[in-house]
Amino acid sequence: MNVDTQQMLGKKARNKTIQVSHILERKILDHEYEIGKPLPSQHALANEFSVSPRCIREAFKTLEAKGLILVSQGRKAVVCSDNLDAIVENLSASMFSQYKMSKKLLSDLLEVRTNLEVSAARNLSRDENRQLTVKHLYQKVEKMEQLVAAMEKDFSGDARNEYKRIDYEFHSIIMQSNNNIILNTIIKNMEPHLLFVLMKINESLAELKRKTNDYRFLTSSIESGNTDLVVALTLTTTTNLNNKFDKLDFSDENHTLS
Repeated sequence: MNVDTQQMLGKKARNKTIQVSHILERKILDHEYEIGKPLPSQHALANEFSVSPRCIREAFKTLEAKGLILVSQGRKAVVCSDNLDAIVENLSASMFSQYKMSKKLLSDLLEVRTNLEVSAARNLSRDENRQLTVKHLYQKVEKMEQLVAAMEKDFSGDARNEYKRIDYEFHSIIMQSNNNIILNTIIKNMEPHLLFVLMKINESLAELKRKTNDYRFLTSSIESGNTDLVVALTLTTTTNLNNKFDKLDFSDENHTLS
């Protein structure tokens, strides 16, 4: 087996692990798996998701690192939390106690951002008073659509940077809709790091068009209260960014924030 084939298979395995861990995480956050109760066995979950037992073990490690489950020596997983407060507090304390950010730490930050946004979008889609937030989201989408139209004539750096700023604001509106002062403070502290990531990533005009359409679809799904679709779309849009960032080649391992 050559190196390219090994890398491809390894990437597929990682993607499956990510998908399984996100599904299990969503079930825990939605209280389908209750605190103090065990998850199904690794064998049962492997059959349910049509993956290897190793994939389930890796997904368990991810959930355990987030403080959602505790895995015993017998590999039995028990739910110990139904929120992400612990990982948010621990990771934010680590990130914001230093000014130099490695690519690994930025990647962890993006994972936290995904978890926060998926949870916030889920709750927003169920909020009876979501119309004002939805209105703000539509305003951001309309601005992005205008910028995309402008970039069809002039794909300049200024227009792209403005798009990325609006892109960040769109996601911030969703994350801050939770009205949690502590989480919103953490999100605010994330801002320079997330903007750094967005500015670092290059996207084609076709990719920007597709992303903007996805954002309009996501906003309409939030408006209509289609929670399952909202979760799926939020996970897709944030994971796409994470994957693009993971492919970046940092010539300088660290960046310093002023």
